[in-house]
Amino acid sequence: MSIGTFLHLAHEEGLISNTSIHAGIRAPLVKPKGDLRNDLRCGFEIVKARDIDRIGVDGIIKTLKDRVKDSKVYVSVDIDVLDPAFAPATGTAEVGGWTTRELLSILDGLHGVNLIGADVVEVAPIYDNRGETTLLAAAEVAHSLLTLLVQRPVKS
Repeated sequence: MSIGTFLHLAHEEGLISNTSIHAGIRAPLVKPKGDLRNDLRCGFEIVKARDIDRIGVDGIIKTLKDRVKDSKVYVSVDIDVLDPAFAPATGTAEVGGWTTRELLSILDGLHGVNLIGADVVEVAPIYDNRGETTLLAAAEVAHSLLTLLVQRPVKS
């Protein structure tokens, strides 16, 4: 069991399609072979955090858009996708994450996707610093997500 287990359960129950993609992954796996095998079985694609060094922000955006195409998209941003230098107030801080600027650029680059909903999770204000770095980052992420939602309103 891990914090990503709900995605596997949702897939097994037929609640999500095989256009799912995990981006910014870098945490150690609970069971390296089992976790990756299960992701493959579920049809999930993975973009690791360090892939940004190889393909850049534009490459990450292209990978995400190519994967979801015209399907309905729900974006869940776990704030620990950011490096703890930019978002220290999370329950599962892992070094090697994206910068706030990189994440915001990636989100802004998703204009045109069929976004039907979004959330920002794992923000733990009690762990934040005096500058409230994590809260500021989470607010900007939420703003970017809301901007995407109003650019292409959800249609029934």
